[in-house]
Amino acid sequence: MLQGELGDSDISSELSAFFNSWSELANNPGDSGMRSLVLQQGESLAGGLRQLREDYNVLREEADRGLAVSVERADAILDQIAELNVRIAETEGGAGQANTLRDQRDTLIDELSEMMDVTTIDQANGAVDVLVGSMPVVIAGESRGITMRTEAKDGEMEVTIRVKADGSDLDVSSGAIGGLLRQRAETIEPAIEQIDTFARELIYQVNRIHSQGQGSSGWSTATGQYGVEDPTVALGALGSGVPFPIENGSFFITVTNVATGTDSTHMIQVDPSSMSLNDLRVEITTALAGTGVTASVGADGRLTIDAPEGSELSFGEDTSGALASLGLNTFFQGTSAVDIAVNESLSGQPALLATGGDSIEGSNATALAMVQLREMGLESLAGRSLQEFWQAGVNDLAVRTDAANTRLQGASLVRESLDAQNASVSGVSLDEEAIDLLSYQRQFQAAARYLSVIDETLQSLLSIV
Repeated sequence: MLQGELGDSDISSELSAFFNSWSELANNPGDSGMRSLVLQQGESLAGGLRQLREDYNVLREEADRGLAVSVERADAILDQIAELNVRIAETEGGAGQANTLRDQRDTLIDELSEMMDVTTIDQANGAVDVLVGSMPVVIAGESRGITMRTEAKDGEMEVTIRVKADGSDLDVSSGAIGGLLRQRAETIEPAIEQIDTFARELIYQVNRIHSQGQGSSGWSTATGQYGVEDPTVALGALGSGVPFPIENGSFFITVTNVATGTDSTHMIQVDPSSMSLNDLRVEITTALAGTGVTASVGADGRLTIDAPEGSELSFGEDTSGALASLGLNTFFQGTSAVDIAVNESLSGQPALLATGGDSIEGSNATALAMVQLREMGLESLAGRSLQEFWQAGVNDLAVRTDAANTRLQGASLVRESLDAQNASVSGVSLDEEAIDLLSYQRQFQAAARYLSVIDETLQSLLSIV
């Protein structure tokens, strides 16, 4: 996971400050200043996650740009090697010397070896075939070419390297290109998935608690943060578009007369296997008949519940998760680290911030439940709490960075040794030992550059705040 876990503005600190603010509010549920503090800490945490997610995206874009430049250069080198093969074969076929041309080709192959692990096969006419893995990319005087392809897969952009000649995938597992591909696939993309998972779980768990609580004032109009794709499709169906799971259960809506303080509470039954959002609207209208409360579904697929003039709405005891899943009476809006934010309605009216499970002055049940969430093991996170899930990502990144540094140092030492040995025989010996040495040198060039890319990327991840 990408974290800037240094200083006072890292996500771990922001998360602790967020839960600490709820603890302070639980001790002083009627304090408007404490309400504002909770909202401020919530937005600070959300803003940190949004920025972190954007930093991830920048790293991915940088990796893609680096890949595009490297692949374009490698493709040009393959063309030049093929052209030199033709010239070398023609020159040496006519009993001439092609040492200068061979040196040019060797320089190009060395440069190519920095980008990917290549194997060369000498031909009798002086040409060399070039392979990446078992795939030939230069055959005598023909370059088969390589290109980079990006395509959407499971909501993300996947990058592959392909052979131009036939479109087959090229397995590049070493060198700068291999390093960038691996870091993109094994570090950056999983990190993005982890932070989105964390943000999504934070949103849902906080909203699940908050949606069942009550603030110092109620809602005159409550509109869900999340819309459905089709209000006629069952809420539990795949095509419903509901962002969070809804279970078979119920929730309560309380209608309070502001002037008299009298209220009435009504149970709403929810069965997501058969009920659509339109059905839920009808259920609410039926259950609250005679109260003046109306329910409607907008063109954007969001549910709106309106209280009559002089009355307010509050919600509670939701065993279905419908309130959090539809975004009614929630703390956060958004579904991932891309768009997480504090509910705009709360920011504009802090009195709506839920502190208790009922309207009794001084009630702090909701605030206490938020405090307990800090250490609560969650099934969706394999039994870990939000704090533990985040810290596990931090620890994993630190371990991988240390390991990458160690591997890079070892590879660099080996490469320096091979470079020195190669320099001592270059231009002098063409025996089998020297040829093998050159092959080993090129392999370590690819390995060292690959490890260097990994190290650079991991260092970038650690530096993000």
